[in-house]
Amino acid sequence: MNAVTADPAAFPPAALTVLDVIRARRTVDIGLLRPDAVPREVTEAILEAGIWAPNHGRTEPWRFTVFTGEGRARLAEVFAQAYAAGTAPDREDESALEAQRARAWRAPLWISLELHMPEKPKMPEWEEQAALACAAQNMWLAATAFGLVGKWVSGPVMVSPVAAQALGAPKLLGLLVLGYPAAERHTATRAPLADKVTWVE
Repeated sequence: MNAVTADPAAFPPAALTVLDVIRARRTVDIGLLRPDAVPREVTEAILEAGIWAPNHGRTEPWRFTVFTGEGRARLAEVFAQAYAAGTAPDREDESALEAQRARAWRAPLWISLELHMPEKPKMPEWEEQAALACAAQNMWLAATAFGLVGKWVSGPVMVSPVAAQALGAPKLLGLLVLGYPAAERHTATRAPLADKVTWVE
């Protein structure tokens, strides 16, 4: 049966669950997250999903730093340091730096996406970045299954070499920001599959 017109009733329950979670994932702004802490066991399950991402050569190029609770004070300083080292016109303005610090407290859970490669890489960097992106997606889907929402933030501060150095990471691809939704999840749509796929049979 053609996959495009397959009857979902014929799918095994596990497949339906995975597909439902994928469709339920939402990008939600930090301001729309509740302040409630994410339980440690849930966070660990999310991280465990991340380390099972595919990676060419079994290099496992990912490392994660988790910021939650009072630990967000360290992240707040990382944001301020990275902003001060950037090119923004107000980078020396204390109020601007304080605004950067405040960002860390607006979400209950932050997970850094750190790219670690050996001195003599087995794989090209783009493949390792793709592996880390797969890990991030795994974590995001696991978070969705636990009722969490959030976004992958990758602005200048979040990928700054200064921020990476502060975390002991060679390179940062941003941070995954997660929390419980403060409002009902919005609906989403995608262009029809037929618009994006060419079949060669």
